[in-house]
Amino acid sequence: MDFKTVSEMSLMLVDSMSEKNEEESFTPLPFIMGGEASEEEIRELETKLSSLMRVITEDARQLSEHLAAEENAVREVCRYLERILSKLNLSVSIPGDAVPSMKKYREVILNPECHLILIDKDNSVESRSLSKYPPETILAVVWALIPKLREEVSAYLRKVSVRLGFLEVVKEELSNIQKPFTHSERDSIGEFEEDKAKEIFIRR
Repeated sequence: MDFKTVSEMSLMLVDSMSEKNEEESFTPLPFIMGGEASEEEIRELETKLSSLMRVITEDARQLSEHLAAEENAVREVCRYLERILSKLNLSVSIPGDAVPSMKKYREVILNPECHLILIDKDNSVESRSLSKYPPETILAVVWALIPKLREEVSAYLRKVSVRLGFLEVVKEELSNIQKPFTHSERDSIGEFEEDKAKEIFIRR
């Protein structure tokens, strides 16, 4: 990042702080407090109000976009996670302190269907799709899940690698074994075609 960019960012930060200071110094309307206001004061207050409303409107617009994007991201994260857990047939125990809102439960488990299984001290069980929880809860669960997921994916990779190695050996050996049978089949087909040709020639 060059000096100009840093300077521009600093100016933006200063402007933002100035706007914040202006908002913090926003005084009550005189006529509401029982006082009187001059035309100049009223125009100044209207300008401030208009400026604040523009900021709020823009923030509300961005908030709407961000909430829609967050909802879509939550849906995609849970869909991908369900696919991974289902493929690995993996259930993961989530530490209670990893999700503050679930400290009261004795055990929290994320199952292969991407459902949170909550077991309380009385062994009562509650099950709900992870996607139904607030984004904060989803993030906390995923953050706690990542180390275990890394271990499981690595273990699965090793398992598939070993399996693939054996399959490659078996494939190579079977390829060698089947070669004589392939030649035999070709010879039989060749002899049959030769006999057929002779028969047709004799008939002529």
